[in-house]
Amino acid sequence: MRIYKYIYYFFYIKSSKKNAVPEIPVYTMLSFIQTSNLITITNIIMLITRLNINYDVRKIALVAPILLYFLNYYFFTKKGNGGIIIKDETYSLGKYSFLLDVFGFGSFPLAVLTYYFYREF
Repeated sequence: MRIYKYIYYFFYIKSSKKNAVPEIPVYTMLSFIQTSNLITITNIIMLITRLNINYDVRKIALVAPILLYFLNYYFFTKKGNGGIIIKDETYSLGKYSFLLDVFGFGSFPLAVLTYYFYREF
């Protein structure tokens, strides 16, 4: 879960330079990354255990980002964890912050790849 705090910090700082309300793009990015990770983990577990449950990935891809958006809003805004994270500069990765972009943009192809392997095997 620590990776999501790094992602929150990085995208919040990046978004605060351009937006009056920087939380909205941050929660959107977080929810899509978390959805991709949820689908990837589900596919890997089903591959390892050889479960043959036919689930509709499209429904998960439509419903999960909305639910995760509100969960992120609750966790980071309502509970006040977002302010704590922004004040803590240890979440800054400096020149290695490009790894968060790689993780974010790589999570979607990984979800697609694991879903392909799950359906084929």
